[in-house]
Amino acid sequence: MTSPLNQLGALAALQHDAAMAELARHNRALQILEHRISDLRQRRHTCPPAGSEDAVLLTLTSGHYDRWQRWVDQELTKLNAELARARAKRDPLVQAARLAFGRKSATETLIRQEKQEMREKAQKRLEQSILQDQMAKNPLSF
Repeated sequence: MTSPLNQLGALAALQHDAAMAELARHNRALQILEHRISDLRQRRHTCPPAGSEDAVLLTLTSGHYDRWQRWVDQELTKLNAELARARAKRDPLVQAARLAFGRKSATETLIRQEKQEMREKAQKRLEQSILQDQMAKNPLSF
């Protein structure tokens, strides 16, 4: 049977792993959003690909290019709002990860201290038993 402190340490480690996984998932989502925004910004002012010069002129004069740029601008507005919401949600995740790390670190320290105390007690018991054995073998020596 494991001690309650070891069980607490295992629980703290699980909470830490879960908090770090959630933070990593959120960071990946932020990176994806930032990449999509960057990609759209780069493509916003580029001419649409066309096979010939006539197609480019037709696209520019027919109004499709302006419509596409307006769509890009609307999409960028939505993505930037989504990115702002995601960044606002990141702070509590970072705080939760810090708290979980602190709990894990504290329980690991307590477990190490408990093990050290147990070693010291075992060492004292061993020294006491050796001393008692010596006293039993030779009662006249001090």
